[in-house]
Amino acid sequence: MPRTAVAITDRIYLKNARRLSRQMDRNMPRNIFHGASLDILYNTDEIEKVDAATRDQLLDFVTDFLDCDCDDAPYCGCAERKFIRYLIDLRREGMSPSRIVETMESEYGLYAYEGDVLSFLDDSVRSLEAVEEVADTLAEYETRDEASRIRDEVVGSRR
Repeated sequence: MPRTAVAITDRIYLKNARRLSRQMDRNMPRNIFHGASLDILYNTDEIEKVDAATRDQLLDFVTDFLDCDCDDAPYCGCAERKFIRYLIDLRREGMSPSRIVETMESEYGLYAYEGDVLSFLDDSVRSLEAVEEVADTLAEYETRDEASRIRDEVVGSRR
């Protein structure tokens, strides 16, 4: 049976969505990249209603991922791309999928299942291999070498 591709950003959840919903007196979806979640976070007035520790994590998330100059922000895709880069960079630093999940939780109050992170990383390696092959075919050797270097860093990280 073929596997259905689901974006990793569809599998990133707010750790305390119910508590946040009560504190904000409105429904906060579990998925941080859900349109309604982005609406709430993009309006930082809503964030001011939550406890200080959670507020700091949410504001860090807004600053790190929702800050862009696109006309369609926060629905432009920049947040998702920045978050994917964040995950890849954590892996390139040598973090295991379980450590990546722990880091997301401590920095932003987010969680994901370790298996979803592992699957994402595996898919990323396969995508980088495809980029290498296409770039080699097109004689784009700098692109090939960069994709190869990143792939090696993602694969070679074993902590």
